[in-house]
Amino acid sequence: MQAVCCHVDSALRQEWSVLQNQYDHYETFAAIIKLVCIALVVSIFCFSDAHLLSIAVVLLLWLQEAMWKTFQGRIEARLLVVETLLSQPSGTEQSDTAMQFNRNWLAQRPSVVGLLIEYAKSALRPTVALHYILLLLVILTACFTLSG
Repeated sequence: MQAVCCHVDSALRQEWSVLQNQYDHYETFAAIIKLVCIALVVSIFCFSDAHLLSIAVVLLLWLQEAMWKTFQGRIEARLLVVETLLSQPSGTEQSDTAMQFNRNWLAQRPSVVGLLIEYAKSALRPTVALHYILLLLVILTACFTLSG
């Protein structure tokens, strides 16, 4: 029994390490999406007066980050399960096994509408939305300033 417990614990630790690294990578790429958005908006303003294009770019990249953060949220949910299992004392019955990320997600997969709702919730999280709302305000301010 002890060997099985240690094997499960080791597998959970390995899973936690992989998932935590992935979670951190998703955070890095979310920041890159924001930086690309800023660079594109600045480029559009510097090289053309297609303000509607800049608004479209902001909205598109906002959606992209929302989708990115939604998937990161799935990783976070599994990380929390693994951390709970790892915090249990050795020798206790574990209710979940390691390396079940996709199987667990598939069992809880929402409908198309549910998935769209997840994307919308991710898009409206303050850490995601604030950046894009501010960019849209800058674009709209510039449009009114340049046209007036």
